[in-house]
This record gives sequence, structure tokens and C-alpha cells, in this order.
Amino acid sequence: MSYGFIISTMGFFDNLTKKKAVHEGGVAIVKTGGKDAISLAAGEDNKDKRSTQFKMYRESYERVPLITAIIDVQADQAVQEFYFEGKNSKKLGKWSDEINLTRFFHRLAKTMLLYGNAYVEVIKTNGNIEEMKLLDPVWVDVYRKPTGEIIGYSQVIESKKLVLWGTTGNKREDEAFEKRISKVDSIAHFKHNVLNSEKYGLSVIKPLIESINIKLNMESNLRKVLKKYVAPLIWAKVGNDQYPANDDIVSTISDTLRDLEAESEITTTHLVELGVLNFNAKGMDIKTPLDHVESQIISGGQVPPVLLGRPSGADKATAEVQLRAFGRHTKALQRELKVEFEDKILVGQGIGTEDDKLIWAQAEEREREIEIDLLRGLVTDGILTPQKANDLLPPKFRETLPTPEEKANLLNQQSQDPENGLQKPRPNQMKNDKVKDNPNDPTKTTKFKQTKGKRVTKSDREVPIK
Repeated sequence: MSYGFIISTMGFFDNLTKKKAVHEGGVAIVKTGGKDAISLAAGEDNKDKRSTQFKMYRESYERVPLITAIIDVQADQAVQEFYFEGKNSKKLGKWSDEINLTRFFHRLAKTMLLYGNAYVEVIKTNGNIEEMKLLDPVWVDVYRKPTGEIIGYSQVIESKKLVLWGTTGNKREDEAFEKRISKVDSIAHFKHNVLNSEKYGLSVIKPLIESINIKLNMESNLRKVLKKYVAPLIWAKVGNDQYPANDDIVSTISDTLRDLEAESEITTTHLVELGVLNFNAKGMDIKTPLDHVESQIISGGQVPPVLLGRPSGADKATAEVQLRAFGRHTKALQRELKVEFEDKILVGQGIGTEDDKLIWAQAEEREREIEIDLLRGLVTDGILTPQKANDLLPPKFRETLPTPEEKANLLNQQSQDPENGLQKPRPNQMKNDKVKDNPNDPTKTTKFKQTKGKRVTKSDREVPIK
């Protein structure tokens, strides 16, 4: 059996024409399990299982501070200042301020990281986007053809079919929804960490579920663990040679020690002697398994411990490498947001063109300083012109420079005479009264002895006849 690449001619010719919203398609099958959309969907995902997983992700975010920090730090680092480049940059900049796009991006990034998916309902009025509403991914299902083309989205809450955008691929099932909207483009699906041609993204928390469950179980049983395995081993000597102890007294002392808790007080007779053997002879060190579980969560979360407020124990050089690696991870998340937003909002919703781009600012001030220093060095060495370096700066530092034509006209300061169409002389070539009567006129002087301080033209000198 031979293997090779299957190239979709449809996608090839689409690239030659005007760019539209990106849709999966082609001729290859992305999932097995049936020929139509319904049987295929039943084979590739389980709604009940997915709903249970999503609820578990939400519970982990709310109950485990380490997971909360991992999600929040990545979202905070990814969503920085941004601006638009392209023909519609001014219009898009004004629109982003009107709908508070920065807050939308921050909530969108958190949802993508937490669930692996984020669904946005685009609300338009007279063709203009008035609101982009985030939907709870727990209740949203995606329908697509066997080739991968998206044909519909639905919102089903507790088995109640509320809204359907597009179609499920089955007319009878479509009729079961209370509201039906024909336009599938009303929903924009943002996916994080997609594997192959999966229609759903992958949550940051999914690989950490086992470690999170262990951590939650350990913490819920921490009181019992501390009592049994961390408390010191107490040894009791009952009776002596003169007054030997019987079985009833020994049992009573044993029951008392079994129920003994921290900070408890016990009173005995002179026949009972209590002593502490050690802390480790009775069990295990609780710090080792807790540290191991938390290190697994931190590694899977891909956030350096120093950013989570935890001592890493690494030297300065190692911490620097970790921060640089996390910077590249942050840029990867920014690229996900950028590509999905440009394809499904700017181009997909018709508010921009393929030439309009979303540009993220640097996550750290240090990166911005390095970039500006690099441009300064390139200009100093003559590799870049100041005009080119100015164009590469962010808008807040960029200066509006005249075009080459405007600059040439500015230097010449020449204009045409409306009567004869000829160019007028430059101001320094024109002999007008203002120039002649100027007291600071450099063509005149008072230093000629013959004129006795009178201001005369420098060229007006008496040449003696020999």
C-alpha cells in the first residue's frame, strides 16, 4: 500500500481568488464511523463524556489555585496591547475601542485555555458587529461533514435543544430545536492546541486531570494523613515490678492513645510512663508525594514556577532559559488568537480584508527595548533608512513622515504660476521688498570705513583707479 499527499484542487483555486473565511473541506475523510454527518458525529465524540470533562475543567479552575494561576498567567501574558495594520486599520482601531476588544480577547484566551474551545456569537446590526458574545462551551456541539466542512452549531442545555445555527445534517433533528438560524457564520469557533483534523481543541487541563485528582484527594485527606503518618509515635509503659498492669488497664491506655489528637492533654498515674520514639518510624514523609504531584502539574501547565509564585530552586541562568521558553510559548498562543480572529472575524464577517492584520505588542518591556535598539543599530550602520525604521516601529512611536513627492516639493518649495504655468522661483531666489528691507539681511554691512557706519550692500565698493 502506498502513501502520499492528497491535494485538494478546490483549496488551490480558492487561494488564487479573493480570500474568504477559512473552512475545512477537500475530499479526504477526516473521521471514520459513517457516511453522513450524523453517524460520523456519533462516532467521533461523546456529548455526555465531553460535557462531564468540561465541568471537571471548570471545577479544577475554581478549586485548585495552581490551575487558576496557570490559566490566568498564560492569558495575561498572551493578551497585550495590539493594533491593526492594513487599509482598514483606522476603522478597525475605532471599532475595537467601541466593543472593548481587549477585554474580549482576555476572556477568549482564558476560555480557550480552560476548555480548549471558545464559541463566539457574532451579533450584527445593519451589517456592523455590535457585540461578540462568548458562549459556554459545555453546551455547544459542532456538526460537520465527513470531509471536515462545518455545517452547523447547536446549543443544548440539559437535553433541551435551544438554538441551531446551520444544520445538523438531519432535517428531523433540525426541527427539534426551538430556534433555527440559517447562517452558520454567526458562530465563530476558536480552538486551542488542535490535533490532526479534530473538530475540538485540547484543554490545557486535560493531560493534568489524573495529577489534579491525586492532589485533591491528598488534600481532602490531609487531616487523616497528618494524624496517622506525621504525628509522632508514642510509647507507653504501664505498671512496674511492684504493681504489674492487668489487661484492662493496658486496653484503656491503648484506647486513649488511639484517640489522641494534636494539642491534646492526657493525665496518668505514677504507674504509666509516656515517651516519644520518633516522627518517621510510623509512616512516610508527606512532602515528597505532594511536591511530585505539583511538579507534574507545573510541567504540564508549561508555566515557569517563578511566575506561579513558587520557589523553583533554579539558578539565575536556568530561570532565564525558562522565561525565554515561556515567551515563545506565549507567542504561539498569540498566533492562535491572531489567525483565528483574522480568518473568522475580520475576513469571515466582512469587516476587513486579507490585507488587514492584527499585530500584538511584545509581552515584556525588555523585548520592546531590544527591538528598538536593533532598529537603531541598523540605521546607524546604514543598513536601514530612518524612514524604513520609522515604518517598523509600533504606532505609538511611529511618526507620520511625508511621502517622497511631498518631501521633494517641501525642499524645493516651488509652485507654478497660474498665468503662464511656469515654476516660480524659490523664496531665496525672489527679490521682494521683505528680503531687501530686512535689517538682518546678510547681503548688507556697516563695516566699510568709507561709508562711516552707513549700511550698504557688500558688493557696492569703490574701486580706486590706478
